[in-house]
Amino acid sequence: MGVKPGLVGRDRETTQLAEALTAAAGGDGHLLVATGGLGAGKTALLTTARELAAQRGFTVLAARGSYLERELPFGLVSRLFVCVQPGEEVRHLPRIAAALGQSDALAEPGPVTLPELHVLHRALARMAAERPVAIVVDDAQWADQPSLQWLSTLPHRIEHLPVFALAGIGTGEVCTGPQTLEELLAASTGEIRLDELSGDGVRALAEQELGQPVDDEFVALCRTQAGGNPLLLLNLIRAYPGETAPALLPTVNVRLRRLAPHAPDALHALAVLGGEVTLPRVAELIGIEPCELAGTIAALHRMGLLSADGELVHPLVRNTLREELTITERQDLHAAAARLLIETGASAEAVAEHLVETRPLDEEWATEVLVSAAGRARARNRVADAVRYLRRAMTEPGSGALLAELGEAESYVDVPAAVGHLGEADPAHPALPGLLALLGEEPEFEPDAVGDRDVVPVTPAEFEPYLRAIGLLRMRGELTAAYARADRALTIARRWQHRPCVAAALTARSACLRDLGRLAGAETDAREALATLESCGAARWSTPVFAALTELALALLEVGDVDVAAQVFEVVPGEVPDLFGAPALLAARGRVRIAAGRRKDGVRDLLDCGERLRARGCDSTSWRLPLGGDHLAAEERLARACGAVLPLAAVLREQGISKGVEGIALLEESVGLLAGTGALLERARSHFALGRALHLAGRVKPARAELRIAVDLADDCGVEDLAEEIRQELAAGPAGLTESERRVAALAAEGKMNREIAAALFVQLRTVEIHLTKVYRKLGIDGRDQLAPALRLAS
Repeated sequence: MGVKPGLVGRDRETTQLAEALTAAAGGDGHLLVATGGLGAGKTALLTTARELAAQRGFTVLAARGSYLERELPFGLVSRLFVCVQPGEEVRHLPRIAAALGQSDALAEPGPVTLPELHVLHRALARMAAERPVAIVVDDAQWADQPSLQWLSTLPHRIEHLPVFALAGIGTGEVCTGPQTLEELLAASTGEIRLDELSGDGVRALAEQELGQPVDDEFVALCRTQAGGNPLLLLNLIRAYPGETAPALLPTVNVRLRRLAPHAPDALHALAVLGGEVTLPRVAELIGIEPCELAGTIAALHRMGLLSADGELVHPLVRNTLREELTITERQDLHAAAARLLIETGASAEAVAEHLVETRPLDEEWATEVLVSAAGRARARNRVADAVRYLRRAMTEPGSGALLAELGEAESYVDVPAAVGHLGEADPAHPALPGLLALLGEEPEFEPDAVGDRDVVPVTPAEFEPYLRAIGLLRMRGELTAAYARADRALTIARRWQHRPCVAAALTARSACLRDLGRLAGAETDAREALATLESCGAARWSTPVFAALTELALALLEVGDVDVAAQVFEVVPGEVPDLFGAPALLAARGRVRIAAGRRKDGVRDLLDCGERLRARGCDSTSWRLPLGGDHLAAEERLARACGAVLPLAAVLREQGISKGVEGIALLEESVGLLAGTGALLERARSHFALGRALHLAGRVKPARAELRIAVDLADDCGVEDLAEEIRQELAAGPAGLTESERRVAALAAEGKMNREIAAALFVQLRTVEIHLTKVYRKLGIDGRDQLAPALRLAS
C-alpha cells in the first residue's frame, strides 16, 4: 500500500512529527504549527499525526476549525473535549459548561478569563497524567476567538507534560483573530511549512497515482501546469488522460467565498485578463473599489494562487476557472475587458486577444482594432496571430473588404482556406497558382529564366525563382554555394513564418545535403518538410509533397535503407498523378524499386518518367542512368550539353565500369569532375570504381591509393555498406573478388546453373544472383560465357 497522496515527498515533515511525538511521550511537550496554502497537503499531514499518536498510545483530541461556528465561544474546545469530563469546576464557568454540553445556557461572547483558561489547562494536565495526549487542530485560522486564545497559551503549559499539540493553519484565509493567531505562531515550538513539492516529489506522486513509471517530459508538464501543489497535481493526474478539466472547483470556490464574496469574481477576471493585470482594471471589471479588492489580492497571494505581480500562478487553475464559466459569461467578460483596455490605452494586440474570444460586437472600433493588430502581427512575423485577428474581424458587419487581406495571411499557414478566400476576392490573384500547386491543382508549367539570382527574396512571390537558382548551382556542381543559399532561404522563410516557403526551403536544403553526402541531415530536412506541408493543409498528392517524398526516399536509398525508402512511396498511388513533380518522383521510385529487387516495376517507372518529360517538350538527366546499356550514351550527351556535373560524373562512372580495364580513362574523368564539388558520396563511388579498374589492370599501388580515398569518403558519409564493400576490395587483391564471389564465379564458370550453385553452397538463390552481378561488374564482363577467361586473367 502506497503513501497517502498528500504525504508523497513529505518525508522531512513526517520525520519532524515523529520526533516531536517521541519527545512528548517522554514529558517534553511541544506545540507545532503546520502552514500551507490551498492544496499544500496540510490536512493529510495532520491526519498522519493523529494516526501516529494513536499507534503510540496517546489519547488523541482532534477537531477542525469551523468557518460557520467561528462566532461560537469555545466551539473548537467543545469539539476537542467532547468525550472528556474536565471536572466539577466547569459548573462555575458557564461558557465552558455550555460549550461542553454541561449546561443548557448559551455561551456568551466576550473576553477569555483566566479561570476559564485555567480549567481547561487543569483538565488537560489530568488527562496527561494518565497517558500522553495529542491535540490535533486543523484549520485553526477558523477557530473561535476563545478557543484560539487557549491554543496560543498551550506552549507554556505543556513544556513539561507528555502533551503533543499540532495546529494546521491555512495561509491567506480568513481568520477570526489575526493577532491571536500571530501569538500562536510566535509561541509555537516549531513551524512546518508545506512548500511545493520538488521535481522528485512530483515524479513520485505521479508514479504512485498512475501505477507506472513516468518520463521527464511528463513530470515537466505536470510542474508547468500545477507546480508542486499536491491538490492540483492530484486533480491533474487523476484527470489524465481523459477529462480536460479536473474537479477541483468545488474545493477552490468554497475557500474563495470564505475569503471574500467577490474573490471568485476576482479570480475569473484575473483568468480572463491574463498579462494585462492591474488592480484598477480587475476592480473595474468586477465592479468594486480597488481598495476593497487589495486585501483580497494579498490574501490570494498568500494562499499560493497568485504571483507577486498578481497573475495566476498555475495554468491548471487559470484554465479550470475559465472552464467554469459558461460560453456567454466568458464572452461577456472578454468583451468588457476589451472595452476596458481600449479605454486605458492598451496595445491593439492586447485588445484583439480579448476580441477573438467574443461574439460579434457590431461596433466599428472592434474591426479597426483587429485589423490594426493583424497588421502589427504581420510586421513582427506572427502570421498565425494575424490570421486569428482577421478571421475574427470578418465576423463583424461590413468587413467583406478584408477578404483578400485574410487570404494573403492564410497563405502562410492554411493553404486550403487561402485558396478559397483569395479565389473569392480576386480569381486572378498572383498568389493563387502557387497555392493551387500545393493542393495538386497545377496550371501549365512555363519555366522562366533563372540565372544565378543571388538576390535575397523579399516576399514569398520571389521565393520560387530563388530556389530554382539553387537547382542550377547544384547542376553545375557548385554544391557549397547551393547549400549556403538553401540555408539562407530557410532562415528567411522561418522569419516570415510562411509554411509553404519553409517546406520548399527544407526540401531544397535536403537535396543539397544529399549531394554533399550528409545523408542524415538530408533525411531530417525532408521529414520536416513533409510535416510542415501537412500542417499548412497541402494535399497529399501535390508537387511540393512529391518533391519532399523524393528527397526523403533518395536520402534513405543512398544510406542503404532500401526497405524504408520503399515504404516512403506507399502513400503514392501506383499511377502517379500527372503533376509537375511527378517525373522526379517516378525516377526516384524507379531507382528504389530496382535496388529492392523489383527491376521490372522500377524500369516501368523510369520509362514513364521519360515519357512524361518528352510530352512536356523537355528532358532531364539521371532517369536513364539505372537502365544502363544504350541509354548511357544519351545520358552522357545530355549531361554534357546541360553542364550537369554530378549526372555527367555518374554516367561516366557507369560507362567506365561497363568497359572494365578499357574504362579507366572515363573513370579518371569522373573522379576529376567531382574533385572540387564537395559531393563526398559520389566521389567515394567514382574513386571506388577507378580503384577496381586499376586492380583489374594490375596497377596495384595506384589502385589501393584510390580505394583508400574511397573508403574514407564513404565513412564520412556514414554509408556502411559501401565502406565495407570497399574494404573487401582492398582485402581481396587485384581481382577485387571476395571469397564468396570467387566460389560462386568458379561454379558458374564450370557451367552450373544458379539453382545448382545455391544448393551446392547452401545459400539462397537471390544471394547467388547478387554475387554474380557484382562479379560481372568487377571483372568488366557481360555474361556467364566470359567468366572462365576473365577469372584466369584475374588470378
